[in-house]
Amino acid sequence: MKHRVGLLSLSDGRERVHQGLVPVVEQYNHVLATALEATGEIEVVRGSTPINHPATARREAERLKQAGVTGVIIHQPVFGFPHFAVIAAQILDPPFLLLSPREPNYPSLVGLLTVGGSFAQLQIPHVRLWGDIGEPQVLAQVMAFVRAASAVRRLRGQVYGLLGGRSMGLYSAAPAPNLWLRTFGVDTDNVDQFEIVRRAETVSPERVETGIDWLARHTRGIQFDDMQLTPAKLERQVRAYLATKDIIADYGWDFLGLKCHYEMSEFYAVQCLSASLLNDPYDWEGPKETTVVSCEADSDGALSMQLLKLITDQPVALLDVRFYDQQAQVWVLSNCGAAPTWFAARSPGPSQNLARVDLVPSTPKYLAGGAHVCFQFQAGPVTLARLQRAGDAYQLVILKGNIQEMPLDSVTGSSSIWPLAFVRLDVPVEKMVTHLNSNHLHLVSGDCTQELCLVGQFLGIETLNLSP
Repeated sequence: MKHRVGLLSLSDGRERVHQGLVPVVEQYNHVLATALEATGEIEVVRGSTPINHPATARREAERLKQAGVTGVIIHQPVFGFPHFAVIAAQILDPPFLLLSPREPNYPSLVGLLTVGGSFAQLQIPHVRLWGDIGEPQVLAQVMAFVRAASAVRRLRGQVYGLLGGRSMGLYSAAPAPNLWLRTFGVDTDNVDQFEIVRRAETVSPERVETGIDWLARHTRGIQFDDMQLTPAKLERQVRAYLATKDIIADYGWDFLGLKCHYEMSEFYAVQCLSASLLNDPYDWEGPKETTVVSCEADSDGALSMQLLKLITDQPVALLDVRFYDQQAQVWVLSNCGAAPTWFAARSPGPSQNLARVDLVPSTPKYLAGGAHVCFQFQAGPVTLARLQRAGDAYQLVILKGNIQEMPLDSVTGSSSIWPLAFVRLDVPVEKMVTHLNSNHLHLVSGDCTQELCLVGQFLGIETLNLSP
């Protein structure tokens, strides 16, 4: 999905001066729009003319609003009257990027600072950048703004579905619906887990058989044991996955939390297959958009994952912070549930990823049984994050790390039956233990720490960037 970005520029309110500035502004806007569209990530909605009158400011702002832009760049290669930007900002939704090139012949920096000063007085969320779009660092900063602004805007109006209630007494996983609406613009809907059980019985045999055959052909192996994992229990999990997929579509949910423990894992089947495949960009019914799902009804976890998805357009995982192996210098992150198989090889198609995945019998402590989705995360750079609450205020914890692939017997605290990531983080253990208010962290491929810091700024929440 391309980010739709609005592009406005201000001019001089005197008509004779304005006419002389129009060619300069339009040339710079052409260069900027061309560079942004060349990334393949952005569709630029340009203003029809540089703004030189209050009526023009209102008209151009309404035009961008109707176009559904998810971020606005106010581009100032010249000085323009700053009140035109303030007028437009009353119609458009923040945040804004104030961008000016290093233009020595026109007071571009003056244009940037006068608009920025006006926005600061009025507490209009914005960021400022003075530099030429042809410089890689400047383009990278603009792209970070675009992704962060788009994530914040796209999150507003979304619906979070909660299947079940609070799991295992986890206060850190329980939602705060009123705070979510005020801070993020997200609505919360709740449905009992029995709806999965009820609908699972109505799924057609053809869909189920296709799913079981697909898993048998593509995974490295299905380790039936005649106790925890039997063909009947795997069929029940496949039915539950398809039922959950249908529930999401019928209720119009954008992302969800799934309780599982302990009604489902004790008396029906573990929901690991659902949590893994919903977060994947594929299943046996074809390529699909990932649907963020957190297990253990971790609502703040699901919200963290949805933000990461909206920023990167990539699969996101939920993992427990299980252990730190001091000798190997890796954090052992592992959880029975919401880890998409995509992370096994980070391939766009299922075959390469699932070839590194085993379906194994669930741990005996989950009485109902079923399969855990077992694999080791492929090596590579990752970003980890967590939205957490301190009192009634949200914080956004941010970490940058690298996954290492290592033999299981070489790392203390590793698991042979759950998805597993060995992550190297340049952060002291004491700092993690002191500042992390949840047992869960959420992981996405690549480095989006700059975007996350901007998200925190745009949402007005504290960011705790624990990585140096």
